[in-house]
Amino acid sequence: MEADQQPFVREQVTEEASKRQTVYATWKAFRWLMSYVSRHKGWMIVGILSAIAAAVIEIWTGSLIEQLTTQAEKGAGPIVLQIVYAVFVVILIGVPAKFFMSFGVERSSASAVQDVRNDVMRHIGKLRVSDLEKQHSGDMLSRINNDLQLIQQFMIRDFAQWFYHPLLFIGCFAYLIYLQWELMLYSLLLFPVALLISQWIGKQLERLTEEAQTNMGRMNVNLQDTLGGMPIVKSYLLSGMLSRSYQVLLQLTAQKKLAVKKREAWVNPLLSTLMISPIIFAVSYGSYLIYQGQLGAGELVAFLYLLNLCLEPLEHIPELITRTFEMAGALRRVSDIVEQSTETENGHLIPKANATPIEFKNVTFGYEDHSPILRNVSFSVPEGKTIALVGASGGGKSTVFKLVCGFYPLPEKSEGEIRVFGTRIDGADPEQLRSHFSVVTQDSYLFSGTIAENIGYGQEGASMDAIIEAAKVAQAHSFIMKLSDGYQTYVGERGGFLSGGQRQRIAMARAFLKDAPVLLLDEPTSALDPESESAVQKALGVLMKQRTTMVIAHRLSTVQSVDEIWVMEQGNIVEKGTHEQLLGMNGLYAQSYYQEFTEAAERREVAHT
Repeated sequence: MEADQQPFVREQVTEEASKRQTVYATWKAFRWLMSYVSRHKGWMIVGILSAIAAAVIEIWTGSLIEQLTTQAEKGAGPIVLQIVYAVFVVILIGVPAKFFMSFGVERSSASAVQDVRNDVMRHIGKLRVSDLEKQHSGDMLSRINNDLQLIQQFMIRDFAQWFYHPLLFIGCFAYLIYLQWELMLYSLLLFPVALLISQWIGKQLERLTEEAQTNMGRMNVNLQDTLGGMPIVKSYLLSGMLSRSYQVLLQLTAQKKLAVKKREAWVNPLLSTLMISPIIFAVSYGSYLIYQGQLGAGELVAFLYLLNLCLEPLEHIPELITRTFEMAGALRRVSDIVEQSTETENGHLIPKANATPIEFKNVTFGYEDHSPILRNVSFSVPEGKTIALVGASGGGKSTVFKLVCGFYPLPEKSEGEIRVFGTRIDGADPEQLRSHFSVVTQDSYLFSGTIAENIGYGQEGASMDAIIEAAKVAQAHSFIMKLSDGYQTYVGERGGFLSGGQRQRIAMARAFLKDAPVLLLDEPTSALDPESESAVQKALGVLMKQRTTMVIAHRLSTVQSVDEIWVMEQGNIVEKGTHEQLLGMNGLYAQSYYQEFTEAAERREVAHT
């Protein structure tokens, strides 16, 4: 029996620990949000003080009405007239108080959420590539857009109400106790029931809202994958499958949101009924007290006015609790982004010195600890030389580039080291480190915008003349001028309005404009047709002059003229030498080269037949 109970006990302990963790994460996330609100505390203080003033004015108005009805019963005409004037003055004061209650909080909250958006975006830019590759950009977009929108709505609509309604309730409650404590206590017997119901439903809404927001993130992932990979989607007939997957997520999201609305639909009329019951009870029991001579009619009128003021926060507080729980789930998802570790900030600098541009010493690295990609790799790239890395896929060529750019740090227990211009890169400032490299990849990324903007990203504040000169060197100027809008031509998402060769030449113009001393080329011509490859190779020839270059090559025919070729296999450099030297070794390079040569000859023969 005890053995049967153990899994149940473990589940209870796990659930309690999860609840404590959720509460702590919510408190921590809320404190993080308040740190942004405090930056704009001037308007927030105005809003909060105005909320307090508005609550005091409402209570003061109730007190004046009580005095008005009492003096009217006594027939004190002049005093009644004075109180009427006072009521109008207090009401007029209440108008600007309520305006600044809304405007002050809204202005402060809008500025705070704007700062949150900016800082979250900056933080994402500082995240490690190794962590970013584990997450989908669609889910990130959902957090930044959907979840932050929910937080902003709460801050603008509900934050000040947490000061206004509780204070209004406490003030009215105290004054009603003073007027007629017995009638007041009987009138609010059902309030604890309403509060417990709203809290119980609020916790359910928090969970359901967080699940709905998570599903919306998955929907964004699906949609972004579909739009970004549309050629593959159509080629592999994936449209139906992805559409069905989207429909499932859409249905799950709709079900969660419907569950939220269903609970809100239950709680609102129930709470409304519970809220109106004190009025009904007060009228009934108050009439009995008037009949018994224990209460005047004027006192009952004042009591009902103040009771209505007291019930207003009681009606809104459960809704506030519900929306606060909803916001908490979204807030945790957003704050989770800034909890993620960033790259080294304020690290040491790596000056360009008269030293070896790139050096690896006994580097062992794997994306997973138990599966190394590089195994005890050591090499140095001489200044001004061009080194080609060749070999089968999975040999570690691209990993070398990722490590030298600091995208992935070496394990803490690693005995290896990587140096750039004689300085170790671990603990270096990542931006300053990468300023030494210009990178051109097989699928060069272009940003949505114009051709001029994309080239200009190579150097902040670059002039149009510098952009045009870079394009000329990259063999891109002639085709750009043939476009309808020239350098102001919109390239489309990821450069989709341009051909592969055109995108590559714009990427090389960007690299040329950066004018970094070290050039990293990751198979820049492997996906191009012969005509485009010829133009790109010509541009590369200019770009590589007087620069230290490392190039990853898929086709061996493209690297025959480099200074040295390194053959990588299973994480090791197994052969080194010039093209002729490696052919003379009759090793792995020679086998790959002759195989490529034979396949090319067969393709030419087939083309002629």
